[in-house]
Amino acid sequence: MRKIWFGVGVLWLASIVYFLIYVNNPALRTLVDTTGLWAGVHVAADFALIGGGIALIIHFIRKFVHHDD
Repeated sequence: MRKIWFGVGVLWLASIVYFLIYVNNPALRTLVDTTGLWAGVHVAADFALIGGGIALIIHFIRKFVHHDD
């Protein structure tokens, strides 16, 4: 189970790196706006950022509330 949470954390951090690059790179923003493939990558990064963040928050709350692990 720890490998799953490690993977979620890695994807979440990768999405943060992607969005930092996206915000600071006008060429990438143009590419996302004009290309369907990169728009899909952008949507996947959105899901990883939002969904991964929520999943990690819930996981850590459960870990602190339930001390049987």
